[in-house]
Amino acid sequence: MKYYQYKSEDYEPMHHDSKKDGKDINIIVKCGDGNGEQELAAFRAVNNALQRVDVPDEFYKVLFQEEQFDIGGIYNANTSTFVPREDGVYYVAGTVTFFPDNTEDPYRVRVEIRVNGVSVAADNDYWGEGFLVNAINVATILQLEAGDLVEIFLTSTTPGVIEQNSTEQQVYSTRFEASKF
Repeated sequence: MKYYQYKSEDYEPMHHDSKKDGKDINIIVKCGDGNGEQELAAFRAVNNALQRVDVPDEFYKVLFQEEQFDIGGIYNANTSTFVPREDGVYYVAGTVTFFPDNTEDPYRVRVEIRVNGVSVAADNDYWGEGFLVNAINVATILQLEAGDLVEIFLTSTTPGVIEQNSTEQQVYSTRFEASKF
């Protein structure tokens, strides 16, 4: 058995008797809805097809059509929308790989997490000329309410393509994921 003490205290091991003093002690622990279990909620979805970005400086909703898992039924692959079923704190992240049509000119790409149409987190990447892989990631922790609509949007100063997720080349990652704490 280990004993811990503060440096300023004299060492005196504590002994615990396993006998009751005759008093009943009741301990009640309530979690979630009172049944002792917390509802799990998490999903991960990826883009399985190229998505064109034709108009500079216009926002495009990024599509994540292939659901890899959805614990709790919180993701709609048809609309690429995460909808929490209960209030709580959630980790939300989106990663988008973007290739410009013109690799000669510098450009900017911005990826946003939107809740009910309002941008709540964003990341901007600025790229010079040359052929480079541009994977933009935005992640945040959010206090969400049941029924909120959470989506990923992208804009670029140049036309290009949102790459599909690749299992062979990990640098080509286009995914949307969230989990409840």
